[in-house]
Amino acid sequence: MVGAAGAALLASLVATPPSVAQVQEAAVSGLEVEQEMGFATLTWEPVPGITEYQIERTPVDESNEPVGEPVITGIWRPNRQVDQSVPAFADANFDPGDRFRWRVGIEGDFSEPVYDTTLPQWGDLDVPGEGLRTGWEQTFGERFTTDVEEAEYTEELDELSDRVRVVEIGRTLQDRPINMFVIGYPNPPETAEGVAAGKTALVNCNVHGNEPSSREACLIMARQLAFGEDERTLDLLSEATILLVPSINADGRALNRRGNATGQDLNRDFSLLRQPETFAFTAMLRDYQPDAAFDGHEYGNNQAGDLPILFSRHLNVPEVVHLQSKDLVENWLYERGSEDGWWFCPYGCEGGSTVGQSQETILRNTLGLKNIVGVLLEARSSGGETRPADGGSQTPEARKRKTYSAMYTFEQFFDYFHANKEQIEAAGEQGRQEQARNRGDIVFRGSYTVEPFPAPHPGEAPPNPEIPGPEQILSAPVCGYLLTEEQYRGVREDSPEGFATTLEDRIEAHGWRVQERARGYMVPLTQEQRGLIPLLLDGQAAEPWTSAQRLYGPANARVTLPDSACGKVTEPPSRRHPTTAELSYAGD
Repeated sequence: MVGAAGAALLASLVATPPSVAQVQEAAVSGLEVEQEMGFATLTWEPVPGITEYQIERTPVDESNEPVGEPVITGIWRPNRQVDQSVPAFADANFDPGDRFRWRVGIEGDFSEPVYDTTLPQWGDLDVPGEGLRTGWEQTFGERFTTDVEEAEYTEELDELSDRVRVVEIGRTLQDRPINMFVIGYPNPPETAEGVAAGKTALVNCNVHGNEPSSREACLIMARQLAFGEDERTLDLLSEATILLVPSINADGRALNRRGNATGQDLNRDFSLLRQPETFAFTAMLRDYQPDAAFDGHEYGNNQAGDLPILFSRHLNVPEVVHLQSKDLVENWLYERGSEDGWWFCPYGCEGGSTVGQSQETILRNTLGLKNIVGVLLEARSSGGETRPADGGSQTPEARKRKTYSAMYTFEQFFDYFHANKEQIEAAGEQGRQEQARNRGDIVFRGSYTVEPFPAPHPGEAPPNPEIPGPEQILSAPVCGYLLTEEQYRGVREDSPEGFATTLEDRIEAHGWRVQERARGYMVPLTQEQRGLIPLLLDGQAAEPWTSAQRLYGPANARVTLPDSACGKVTEPPSRRHPTTAELSYAGD
């Protein structure tokens, strides 16, 4: 929330806009620069009545003599921050280890300068393991790490660090490995069961192949976690296991395109499991059971914040899980991002409010439906008005800013997880218990509303509400779904050649319980993913696998019934399929 000094400043701003003379006399003072990994946080004393500051950066030598031209690297505006009383800006598109002069100004009238050298790339080049560098690091963002370089880097980390166990969770259509770093201190658990028994946080780093900044961030973070000796790292890894999946879509990354080798957008497949990549990832979720997860992307709206983010919103997500995810975003990332100079905002902010809806196929929603505290990151692709020195989305400057901002976000996620792991674990357990009771309506499409924060504020422009109509709500007391032999074991035609699956395979990957019946196979709703099951088995759903037969229990049952009691009542009402218009959506 805005502090007292910030509120007073805003009140003076609204009441008495500054005159030209006042602006000319205004001067920024108290500039300080703090170096962080891949970025520098600038803070200064606010000037009454001023709502825009220019951040200037000039390369200098060790004698502080300029060796290049000054650039306006950033524009500060009030909606970047929660607390307006201490303006802050994260400058982040430079080469680590370079030295600069920074100044902050108002309409070209700049503060006294601060000179400082930025932090180098993490790790001592002379220390085995720490000295590893990705292809992206070696070229300072001129190009991305290749799949061959990633494989070599991964193998060396696995070999050189006792904290790292690399697991191949699957293969892409073009037979590239989908690797996962399992990281713990002094050693990670030896099995998936061992990981699941403890507290676990996951980052999925690259689902869209042409959005690789989070992948580069994860590869660097893997090295930091593998070899860092600081208290923050050791405390985290002593009490939890960290899972990093750098490239679920290795084929798309190699092809530099959004989809996988078939062109399928994998972030439209985390419920459907038509592709080998999403199938493997979902089976991993079943086995490793992370308590919380982040999903890394990039966002093309250059008017949005630095780091648009959003939690799971589907109305079938247990409220306790939704609220814990929301707490991570609104009460941690907004606050700490403001303090460190990063502009977090809800995905959909600044004119992009048609994104961020309730589609269960999208990972952030699938996570919530599986009782995992889940959040999506959409690092802004290009600099836009507030970061004019970035240039376009594919410049080295933009790539450095995106990658280090993603790394900052994931590190804050780990800090939140470490500080709140008991509450996160409790939220997941409560969500599982609530779902297994099979109580309340089923919503096919509809989202929790994200209320706007008072402007100016990072949360002032949330995504649109998505209110379900009557045909999107199932109120009848369905207790399960009956699949025929053909529906359950017939080979699906919606998967690519070379990846034949049945619903039996996909149900097993999700981890659902199935009971064999005389007339087929019954999937009861008295289980932990009750909110997801009807979205895939009910013909009224938006994107189901099939139209299975609804089964009903005794009318008005007030207790949780055994599976054997399901299917005692004749099925009522006909079901309808959604129209093409109802299935259309964008974003994520």
